[in-house]
Amino acid sequence: MEKYKYWEILEEMPYGWQIDKTAGSPCPNTVFITNGKSVLNGQKRALLKVEAIKVVQNTEAPKELPTELKNTENTEIKFPAKTANQLARFKFKEQILKDILFDLTVCELEGWDKKEYINEIKKLLSSIETSPKKSNNSNQQKLF
Repeated sequence: MEKYKYWEILEEMPYGWQIDKTAGSPCPNTVFITNGKSVLNGQKRALLKVEAIKVVQNTEAPKELPTELKNTENTEIKFPAKTANQLARFKFKEQILKDILFDLTVCELEGWDKKEYINEIKKLLSSIETSPKKSNNSNQQKLF
């Protein structure tokens, strides 16, 4: 049986083993494989021989575009802005909620008043002017 440094080089992968994508192989034409266990629970590691892949570059340029590409060349692809905006807002709300829940946990651990924190957030949100009459600069100055 062949060995490279500390690892056996196998021709076939044993049953239940898998390719370890977290580590690059130190030996050409091989990949690391493991028995699927963690390092602390008896992981075994070996090298598996693989065939070399030949990369062939096509230097010839295509003479003519396929008809499918010709027809779609001038069509405009519209980005679903509203859907993307809704997704961004949902993620933002989720992040804000996580931050607030974390702050509430800190309040609980430190023995601080949770209601005071919630009231500060409510006051901050209610201070935001939503009517289009006033300028945004005055609102931003009030917040900070």
